[in-house]
Amino acid sequence: MRLYKRKDTTQWWATWNGQDGKRHRRSLGTDDRKLAEALAAKWAKDNFLEEHFGKKPDLPFSEALLNYAKAKKRDSEKHFMTKTLYRVRFLAERFKGWNVSDFTYRKVQAFIDQRLETVSPATCFGDLAVVRAAINKARREEITDFVPNFPKLRPSKPRNRWLTFEEEDKLVQAAAKHLRPLIRFAVDTGGRRSELLELDWRNVAMKSRRVTFVDTKNGEDRSVRLCERAYETLLSLKPKDSGPVFTYGGKAVQDMRSSFERACRLAGIEDFRFHDLRHTFASRLVQGGVPLYEVMNLTGYKSLGMVQRYAHLSPDFQEVAIRVLDHRPEHSGHILGTVENHRSRKMAVSH
Repeated sequence: MRLYKRKDTTQWWATWNGQDGKRHRRSLGTDDRKLAEALAAKWAKDNFLEEHFGKKPDLPFSEALLNYAKAKKRDSEKHFMTKTLYRVRFLAERFKGWNVSDFTYRKVQAFIDQRLETVSPATCFGDLAVVRAAINKARREEITDFVPNFPKLRPSKPRNRWLTFEEEDKLVQAAAKHLRPLIRFAVDTGGRRSELLELDWRNVAMKSRRVTFVDTKNGEDRSVRLCERAYETLLSLKPKDSGPVFTYGGKAVQDMRSSFERACRLAGIEDFRFHDLRHTFASRLVQGGVPLYEVMNLTGYKSLGMVQRYAHLSPDFQEVAIRVLDHRPEHSGHILGTVENHRSRKMAVSH
C-alpha cells in the first residue's frame, strides 16, 4: 500500500492491489501524515486477514445503522420519519465510535441495565430490536461476520384494553364536539391515529362505502368497508371532493392527545389510550365470531400471531375444543381412556 497526494487536494490517498488483482485508490480523509499512515496500516491489516483467513474487517456500527435506516426509509418514509428516526438518532449518539464487534453480551447487558433506569421495558426492547436488525442486515449483506449474542429481554405483555359499549357511550359524551366522530370512526374501522388524522376525502368512496388508508405502518394501503354507523359518521361531516376528513376550526386535526385524555378523565375511564380504540374494533369483531384471518386483513396486521391476543374472546374459542372430549366414537375402532383400560379391553378381545 502506497500513500500519495493528488494535485487537487491536500488530503492523503492510498493505492493498493486488491484480492481481485485490480488497482484500488481511496482517500484517507486527512491531511495529517501520521494519521494517514495509521489508517493505511489498519486497511492493510484488514485486507490481509480477509485475503488469507476470510475474516472481514471490523464494521463501524454507524455504517450498519445508516444502512439499516436507509432501507427502512425506503420501505416506508412516513413511518420512518414518525417512528424510527428518533430511535436511530438516539442509538447513533449512544454508540458513537462503537464497532459492530463491540456489542458483546456483557456490554449490551450493561446498556440494558442503564436504559431501564429511565425508560420502560418496551422502549428498551425496541432499542435492542433496531441494533439487532442493523447487525443482522450487515451479516446478510456479507459485510460483517459478527454474530450478536444479546441477553434476552422479555417483551412487555401485549396490551388488550378495549371499551364496552357503555364505556364508549360515556367517552363520546364526555369528548369535545370535534373529537366525537373521530372516536366513533376509530372504533368502527380500526384505523390507527395517524391513519385517521391523515385521511383525505379523496380516499373515501361514499358510493361503495369504503375508505382507504394510504401508506400505512406496514407500507401498504388498506381498504376498509364501512359499517352503517361509520357511513353515517362521514355523512355528518359533509363529504367533500378533497381535504382532511377530521377537522377542527376548518383545519386538519393535528394532535388530540390532551383532549382525548381529558375526555377519558371526565368519563371516568382509566388506563385507556386512543390506540385502544383499535383494540376495541378487533375485539368486537372476534366476539362477533369473525375468524382471526379476516380480523388480520381488516386491521392490517402482518401475521396471525399479532391477532392471537384476541383469540380468547371468540365465542367458540373453548366451546368447539371442549366438545371434542364429549365425542365417543364407539364404532370407529378407537378406544378412549387410560392405558390400563386399553390393555384390559385388548385382553378381553383376545379371549
